[in-house]
Amino acid sequence: MSNIFGKGPDYYTLFEKGIGISCQAAKVLQSSFSDGMIDKEEIKQLKDLEHEGDKHVHYCSTLIADAFITPIDRSDMLEIVRAIESITDSIDDIGNQIYMMHITKTNETTVKFVELIVQACEGLCTLLSDFKQFKRNQKSIKEMTVYVNHIEEEGDAIFSEAMRALFDPQNEIEMIDLIRLQNLYNTMEESLDYCEDVADIVEQIIISNT
Repeated sequence: MSNIFGKGPDYYTLFEKGIGISCQAAKVLQSSFSDGMIDKEEIKQLKDLEHEGDKHVHYCSTLIADAFITPIDRSDMLEIVRAIESITDSIDDIGNQIYMMHITKTNETTVKFVELIVQACEGLCTLLSDFKQFKRNQKSIKEMTVYVNHIEEEGDAIFSEAMRALFDPQNEIEMIDLIRLQNLYNTMEESLDYCEDVADIVEQIIISNT
C-alpha cells in the first residue's frame, strides 16, 4: 500500500512501536521467571514499560486526531492502538498480581502461560510489520492471525485444566495459595485474550479496506 499522505507520519510504524513495547514487557516477564524463583527486580521493570506504553498511546491519539489524512479510518487506528495498550497493561497487571499477592515461585502452568504470551506478542510484531503493505501481505497476515488465535486457544485449554486441578477435591493446596494462583491464572489468560483481540481487529480492518 502506498503512503498516500506523502511525507506525513508513518502510522504503521507507530503500531509496530506499540507492540514492540508489549513484546519487551512479555520478555522481561519471561526473564523474571527463568530459574523457578520470580525475580522481583525484573518485575519492577514492567511498570516502566507500562508508563512508556501509556505515553505512546497519548502521542498516537494526538497525532491521529490532528491528522488531515489517514491511511485507514481514525476509529480503526485508535482501536488498534488501544488494543495494543491493553496487552502491555495486562502484562503489567501480572506483575502487580505477583507483587500484591507475594508470589515468589513459578510453576509449570505460569511458565507455560508466559511462554505463550511471548509467542503471541512476537507473532503480533510480525503481523503489524506486514500490516503496512496489507494488500500485498494478506496471506502472511492471515497466517499470523491464525497463529495468534491458536496460541490463545492453547492458553484457554491450559487455563481450563489448571483451574480444574486447583479445585480438585484431592488437591490439598492451602486456601491462600489457591486464591493467589486463581487470580494469576485469570490475569495471564486475559493477556492472551488481548493478543487475540489485536489480531482480530487487524483482520477486520483488512476485510473492510480490500
